[in-house]
Parts: sequence; C-alpha cells; structure tokens
Amino acid sequence: METQQPELRVVEVTDERSALARRSIALIQEAIWDVHPTSFLLAELSETRRGVAKGGGYHLLAMLAPGDEEPVAAAAGAYLQAVNAGFISYLAVREDQRARGLGGQLREHLLETFRVQARQERGEELAYVLGEVERDSAWLRRLVREGRVMPLDIHYFHPWMSRRRERYYALYREPLADKRTELPSDEVARIVEAIWRRAYRIRDPHQRDTYHYMMKQLEERETVGPDPDFLGPLTS
Repeated sequence: METQQPELRVVEVTDERSALARRSIALIQEAIWDVHPTSFLLAELSETRRGVAKGGGYHLLAMLAPGDEEPVAAAAGAYLQAVNAGFISYLAVREDQRARGLGGQLREHLLETFRVQARQERGEELAYVLGEVERDSAWLRRLVREGRVMPLDIHYFHPWMSRRRERYYALYREPLADKRTELPSDEVARIVEAIWRRAYRIRDPHQRDTYHYMMKQLEERETVGPDPDFLGPLTS
C-alpha cells in the first residue's frame, strides 16, 4: 500500500538572522561544491531585507515538511534588474529526498519570485531566466531536450574560473516573455556583465582576464544563438 507523502511548503527566507537562513545555506553548501561563503550569502539577504541591494534583490527559498524547520531543498538567485532577468545561483535537494521532483518544483517557485520582482521594479514581465551549469550535466541536457532552455554559444566563465577551465560551464537562457532564439552580441555582453556585477558582486569585471576574453569573443560577432554542441542528438 502506497504511503501518502506529507505536503511540502515553500517559504522565502528574508531574514539573514534566522536559523532557517543558515540551515538553507548549509544545505546548499553540502550539496554543491562551488558555493559562496556563508557570510557572502547572508550579506546578500541583509541588503535585500534593508532595501539597499543594488541591481536587483537576492532571494533564498526553502522547502519544508509540515512542522519541520529543517529544509529538504533550497534555492537561491538574484534578479538582474539591468537585463530584466532572473539568475539562478543555487538549487539543492537533500540527498535522502532526491528523485522526487522537488528541485523542479522549487525552481518554479523561484521563477515566480523573479516574475513578481520584474513587475514591481520594471512594470514588465520577466524576459528570461539565466543559469550556469556544467556542460555535461544530465539535468541541463534534459531541459534542452524538452525545449525549455538554450545554452548560449559563448565560452563562459564565472569570476573565479581560470582559462584552464574553458568550456567547463554553459551559460543557459530560458525564454519567458522574450522568446528570441538569437540575441545581439552586445546584449549578451550586458547579460554577462550583469551576472558578474550583481550575482557575483565583482565591482570592476574589466580587471579579470576571463571577462576580457568573453568580451573579445562577443565583439567579433553580431549575434549569439544556441551552442551548436547542444543542437544534435543528446544521449545523456
């Protein structure tokens, strides 16, 4: 006889001083190796709570079982006001709760949070959602197969990657209000700059060689479309 699972609830963690904020961040750090320090993430929440965040608010969501304050999943990301897009920084599910579709459910809640902020701050629908993920990720390839996301044809780096890690990550775009399949290269340059400045809080990206490398790629092109490596049959 199948046991009915208790209904889970999703809450937005808005106070960096709460125990739930630290528990949610701890879950993300346990599940994902490449994560900002706790102090960085708590500062993001603090600035958003106090209304002093620049370039868009930061959001941390937790999924909880009834009567339990220990999160089974957590997601975090920033609204990139400069390009009217959401950026998903982290999505983590507790190991004993995986393969239940919880990550996808929580991701949809985070997207709705971005949509609300876009309407509040710009009076527009959210244009698209962005994220970075390992190129060989089975999750990414599933979303590509489903037609939901488009990895951009750019050799992408986040700020702490060296040139030796070229083509390790893909930068993907999930169209929402903006359904274009190709973007002007200068718009993609603004996207990368918004991610570096807002999501990673890099004050002067131009001092980084990997940033210069990406900008040089884009200067030599007129448009950026889907990464051709993801256009053929995906077997994984």
